[in-house]
Amino acid sequence: MLKPEPRPGFRPDDPARALGLRPAAPALDEATLRELARAKARVAKRDWLLSIRARLERELWREVPRVRGMTPEAFFRDHWCTLRPVILEGLADHWPAMTRWSLDHFRSLGNPEVEVQTGRTRDPDYESNSPAHRTRMRWHDLLDLLAADPETNDVYMTANNGTVNRKALAPLWDEIGPIPGFLEKNRMGDGFFWMGPRGTITPWHHDLTQNFLLQIRGTKRVTLAAPEETPRMRNHLHCFSRFGTKADLAAEPDAPATLACEIGPGDMLFLPVGWWHHVEARTMTIGMSFTNFVWPNDFEASLTARDQL
Repeated sequence: MLKPEPRPGFRPDDPARALGLRPAAPALDEATLRELARAKARVAKRDWLLSIRARLERELWREVPRVRGMTPEAFFRDHWCTLRPVILEGLADHWPAMTRWSLDHFRSLGNPEVEVQTGRTRDPDYESNSPAHRTRMRWHDLLDLLAADPETNDVYMTANNGTVNRKALAPLWDEIGPIPGFLEKNRMGDGFFWMGPRGTITPWHHDLTQNFLLQIRGTKRVTLAAPEETPRMRNHLHCFSRFGTKADLAAEPDAPATLACEIGPGDMLFLPVGWWHHVEARTMTIGMSFTNFVWPNDFEASLTARDQL
């Protein structure tokens, strides 16, 4: 029997194409191939420059500094403008929240319906799929759950629940105060409320704005990677990494350099825009995050849809 000549694009492991049900992909013309080569070269050059920055960053950064009594002028000069993380101590010591906030105190707010994130462990992309994990429950039911001190990542009240909880828990915002020179009043309401059991994880991602992360109760471990490590961060979707919930990346091929810190009550961690971070609760935690700085913080506005993968 004569052996038939294979058609262009024929693949014996592709029955649909072999039967002519799906045509072969058209060949790219020379102009398109040249443009693709140029784009690849541009990305390679960008990654080369970032690798130099990353190598120098690794020499400079061994830990996140802690500072008490930093002035706004020093903060914006040495950290905001240089994208350097820092833990600021004592900025919120005067807030009523620092002495009042506890599960017992929260019961005095009544028993409104609140929103939390649930069902996270069965979904490896729970953070990017956060709208699908929004669940309503009674406030006292959540407080009872936390009082039992479980270790779980399945129930967490986060910034993604802010629209509902800012109204349901409005009295809490009367117990946080200003931080003059750092934050300004925000017409959308100051800050986002976070509360959950030990074991909650916010997986690897970077923010699109500058952020303050304030710990009021409990302890969190925050692992960070500089923006220069982005080519090694397996960024597959918008601001998320395929590393997901895995905090320790040292054993990964071409591993990005990371540094870790712990924040406890009264610690305010500055998370600069573009810094990758992974957050794990070591205990039951209560905290706030803020983006309403006195300096313009609209960096997301210049991010186009094309840049979001």
